[in-house]
Amino acid sequence: MPNEFGVDVTVTMRLDPRWRELESRFEQVVEIAARHVETKAKDDVPYDTGATKNSINATPEGELSWRIGPTTEYAPFLEYGTRYMIARPFLIPAVEQEVPRLRRALSQVTEELS
Repeated sequence: MPNEFGVDVTVTMRLDPRWRELESRFEQVVEIAARHVETKAKDDVPYDTGATKNSINATPEGELSWRIGPTTEYAPFLEYGTRYMIARPFLIPAVEQEVPRLRRALSQVTEELS
């Protein structure tokens, strides 16, 4: 079983009960955000061999839920550092960069219900 490392992000919004009418739009927005995070993390991960970069994937986990992260056992050491190595974060900054764009996109879809 590969080691897993990821960041869980929860965006809470009050949705109109008619949101199911736009369910596919919400799914599309969330997938695009997940793919953006995956791409940004791959662009920013420090690497020698490319193993961690190649292990970063965004995979759907359920309704409006995606898991994004690398599977190399040393990825957390890159992200958070150790007592011997400074942190070189790549996943958390990718998520932080995407959250405002995700919120705007979800709001735009929600406004379509008006």
